[in-house]
Amino acid sequence: MINKAMIRYIKKRLGPEGLQFFRDLHKKYGKVDVCYRVGKIPHPVHLREGMVVRNYLRESGLCRNWTAHDYDNNWSEVVERALFWSP
Repeated sequence: MINKAMIRYIKKRLGPEGLQFFRDLHKKYGKVDVCYRVGKIPHPVHLREGMVVRNYLRESGLCRNWTAHDYDNNWSEVVERALFWSP
């Protein structure tokens, strides 16, 4: 379901800053799809940065056969592969 073209596209769209944001999450929590606190306020990555990634995947045209559930269930795997895979 996830292919190299998707991974390359997400790496490019996130850029160095976006990739570093997700690297930091992965280093601290062991995954990128987390909910952490900023003071007393929760920061749900799935709903915020995850939505940005899902929209990038939608606009790429590489996931035309994906359902909304496919985007929800696979965006974090695409990001994690982008963090640790070099083309």
